[in-house]
Amino acid sequence: MKKVLWAAVLCSLSLAITLQAQVHQQDPTAQQAARENKLQYVGNVSPDATTTCTYNFTSGTGNKFLKYCVTKNGNITQFQSPSGQEYIATAPAGEGYAFCDFDSSTPYYDYAGYGDSGNWQASKLVSSTATAVKIARTTTDGKYTLTQTITQNAGNAAAQVSMSLKNNAATTHHVGLLRFADIDASGNTSNSFDYTYRTAFGYNNGGYGMQLFYISGAVANGPSLNGAFSQDIPGGPNSCQIFLHTIGPFSGDGSVFLQYDMMVAAGATKTVQVGYRAY
Repeated sequence: MKKVLWAAVLCSLSLAITLQAQVHQQDPTAQQAARENKLQYVGNVSPDATTTCTYNFTSGTGNKFLKYCVTKNGNITQFQSPSGQEYIATAPAGEGYAFCDFDSSTPYYDYAGYGDSGNWQASKLVSSTATAVKIARTTTDGKYTLTQTITQNAGNAAAQVSMSLKNNAATTHHVGLLRFADIDASGNTSNSFDYTYRTAFGYNNGGYGMQLFYISGAVANGPSLNGAFSQDIPGGPNSCQIFLHTIGPFSGDGSVFLQYDMMVAAGATKTVQVGYRAY
């Protein structure tokens, strides 16, 4: 008798969760309002900014299925895992990188669908294989070169992003380097967000979620300029004032980023690594 009752309870809970997810996904009015809201966070868009996929990666099956793509500038504008569950591609697809030269308060960023800072030279392909792509990009002032290597980690169904920032100048500079993503789990613009010191994430209650997590680099282990954060806006953060919209927990149309604060000596390169995976 107890087994029958528990089965009925579990069946009811499963049905409630399924219906909740379906209602959320079938609310076109709310979805349209959220998409319109996103547009106000689109900044400068130079001719080089793009959301177009250039490099495509697929691996695994079932829960280990992973499919994502990378633009010529090193943005991940589609991310699917497992099959049919998309987290980034809702227009404007927002994912990318940024850093601030704190010495001059100069921001450099490329957030794909949310625009770019317009102070980058054209990207250069360094190498491309079936499981990785390496892209280099120098700022128009020549002070910095950012080299990104985005690698498929099939075993963990994750995309691993290495960012190496070289200081081409003759003096040491204080910089904050970050990775950003506008998470729209399962194509829904409204999600639940939160963060820990090393992971920021967005998810649908009773559904799927995506996390941006720390792998290596300047230690992200405390409430400082190093660490993961969630925001109450879908667009990318101001890389020179990252705390303007940080909040957690939060429900709505938000985003996540992970920042590294560091000193880069003249002619030196600092490398950090982050990753994306579904959960």
